[in-house]
Amino acid sequence: MREEFRRELEDTLYIHSLLPLHREKSVEAAFPGKKVLEQKAVWSKEEQKIAPVCGKAGTLRICSRDGDACIGITAPLESDHWPEGAPEDGDYCNYGRAEVRFPVEREDWSGYNRLHFWVNPQVPGAQIVHLNVGIKNQGNILIPDLYEREGFQVYDLENNRWNECFWEFPSLPRDCVTELYFYVFLCGRDVTMGPELTYLYKDIRIEKIEKPEKEWGWECAPGDIVLSGAGYFREGEKTAVASLDEETFGVYKAETGVCVYTGKIQWLTNEKGTFQILDFTRVCEEGFYYLQAGEHKSQLFEIAEDIVEENVWRVVNFLYAQRCGMPIEGKHGTCHQDIVARHQGVTITYAGGWHDAGDASQQTAQTGEIVHALLEMASKYKTRSPKLYKRLLEEASWGLDFILRTRFGDGYRATSAGATRWTNNRIGDMDDVEARVYNHAYENALFAGIEGYAGMVLREENEAAAWGSLQAAREDLEFAERRFETHGLEVVQMFEHTYNSGLSQYYAVFVWAASILYEATGEREYAGKAEYWCDRLLACQETGAAGLPFTGFFYRDEKQDTIVHFNHQARDHQFMQALVEICRSQPDADRKPVWEEGIKRYAGYLKALEAYAKPYGMIPSGVYRKDEYLNKELFPYLHLGCEYEAEKENYKEQLEKGIPVGEDHVIRNFPVWFSFRGNTLPILSEGKAASLAGRYLGDETLLQIGREQLYWIFGKNPFGHSLMYGAGGRYPSQYAVFPGESVGEMPVGIETKGNEDIPYWPQGNNATYREIWTSTASRWLWLAADYVKN
Repeated sequence: MREEFRRELEDTLYIHSLLPLHREKSVEAAFPGKKVLEQKAVWSKEEQKIAPVCGKAGTLRICSRDGDACIGITAPLESDHWPEGAPEDGDYCNYGRAEVRFPVEREDWSGYNRLHFWVNPQVPGAQIVHLNVGIKNQGNILIPDLYEREGFQVYDLENNRWNECFWEFPSLPRDCVTELYFYVFLCGRDVTMGPELTYLYKDIRIEKIEKPEKEWGWECAPGDIVLSGAGYFREGEKTAVASLDEETFGVYKAETGVCVYTGKIQWLTNEKGTFQILDFTRVCEEGFYYLQAGEHKSQLFEIAEDIVEENVWRVVNFLYAQRCGMPIEGKHGTCHQDIVARHQGVTITYAGGWHDAGDASQQTAQTGEIVHALLEMASKYKTRSPKLYKRLLEEASWGLDFILRTRFGDGYRATSAGATRWTNNRIGDMDDVEARVYNHAYENALFAGIEGYAGMVLREENEAAAWGSLQAAREDLEFAERRFETHGLEVVQMFEHTYNSGLSQYYAVFVWAASILYEATGEREYAGKAEYWCDRLLACQETGAAGLPFTGFFYRDEKQDTIVHFNHQARDHQFMQALVEICRSQPDADRKPVWEEGIKRYAGYLKALEAYAKPYGMIPSGVYRKDEYLNKELFPYLHLGCEYEAEKENYKEQLEKGIPVGEDHVIRNFPVWFSFRGNTLPILSEGKAASLAGRYLGDETLLQIGREQLYWIFGKNPFGHSLMYGAGGRYPSQYAVFPGESVGEMPVGIETKGNEDIPYWPQGNNATYREIWTSTASRWLWLAADYVKN
């Protein structure tokens, strides 16, 4: 661990306050220094031809501040009614927005690629303040798009001071701009906040800059060397990708500038393009380095046995910032005590766990998965780093308490709540949020496995919590089996994030949970349950009937007509989690060779996908049938908020953009998707599947697949951006409206444009692709845990 980071960690009391953001290392830190070639005022002290228009809420005025002309808007933060068209219960609802609009007379802004302005937010008592900006285009391509993903930018601001803001948009359609607008969500009040907000705007202009950020394509920007800025493991391959006109490169010690290795730059041409590969696998001595080829120099990076520890602390920092139901210094006061769940006359306060995203919603399943991931990581640091071990257990206990106390004790539990507002913590008035309550076989089995695992990990540290977790696990597995017997695969509604689970996932969590309970209790009945469900799980695995050059992937059920896919939420790892655990818990079972064959088949599938992963190592999304777009019945479960008829032809085109394999299938690098886009969870989940199988089989190729997904997150991607805020360098701002920017956050992920299968990472900072999710934290912890030696 670097000494500078160690001091910061100690200053937080091992993250009981938050790590500093170090915005000076962010992508946006370079924006003020970029060369401006042309500019045009939209509204400034000198240019006020466009009259601003106020939205439905607030009062607009032209004023003067510090000698500059400003536009000011003042609006109340809450109301006694929901906006027109909002649901009656206020689900996923706020009180509207304070909006300032600038009507534009169908102007062509194609010659400009950046917006530049100043804003001064004045929100008394607020710890986090934000701003949204939007552009409307009525040209060849309409902006905003159908799902309101394109044409927006969001800023995390400092309160009561002027903030200089930039929005680079080189890829945004802007040939016929009709409006520029600024708005702030009216999200209620935190415990310390005043009743209203005031925002001041000045010096709004569009600019043409010399070198905007790369936003599209597989090849990195000319002159760039992209690599894992947070480091490389000593073990395994170490490569960077470049776009240079050089023949050789050197690896240099950061402290001395001494070259320790010289290599020849390799050229790679494939279906993605032409790339230069800098391979420095032979450098294994621990330390900090940089790569240099001619005048081109990379950022610093570390080579170490453990590049995980510092970044685990960062992820713990993010999770602590996402805690619901308690005051977090620099974020919010005690929150959401008036989110309640009701069942058969019993009421439970639902505050707790972790807010699940850039809003203030809660998903119990995601909180549970985070608990498991934290405990799995903790088990790796028990002797290696006792302080980290204790802190991981502490954070896990926060979530474990939540998933235990939100059980009603009869199979029903509080499962989720949609909240895009702060509430006043007073139960019974208008701003309350009602949590959803379900008895669901899949989720109860999932929780049984999580609780059973907690029961084992906590035995030495917290005997009471361990006992209570194990008892809950026994009950929840029984509830799950009973529910499945009567209801089978059960669809609830789209706001449950386990909504798209197929039968094979049910079987996988049953196998995993029963195996965990067998390991925890030694009771043979659980071994029998695991065996029963494993037979059903393996009946869903491809074994050769599809006529492909590989087998091993899973279908949604035993009929084997629909392949398991994920697009933003992802649980690919559950199949290997189940098979590895049953083999590990029953090492002498007669059917163990059958189970191991299932692992080997899936390992072969991952290796087949890996052949298409070069040069960045990003594992492709998977194999698809060419005719999947005809499955109207399944469509709404996999593609939330979309209409089948509206997207049917787009679905077909996305499949056509895939890489043909066999007669009836294609491989997609990125998932088929429409509204919800971003591939962080899919690649981390597949990476976890690879690391689980790799560790069990002792297969280095599989283990390298897992490492490469971590490297992609840390900046070895076409854009050279670290997707974990604070890790390495060149980390971009993310969509974090409610919690604000936090070290350790990760977004939903890099997306594609339209129906392409090519990386797209616009600087417009919007949901979903740039939205922070706590589920990304669980997937990262799960995967990274497999590379910690204990």
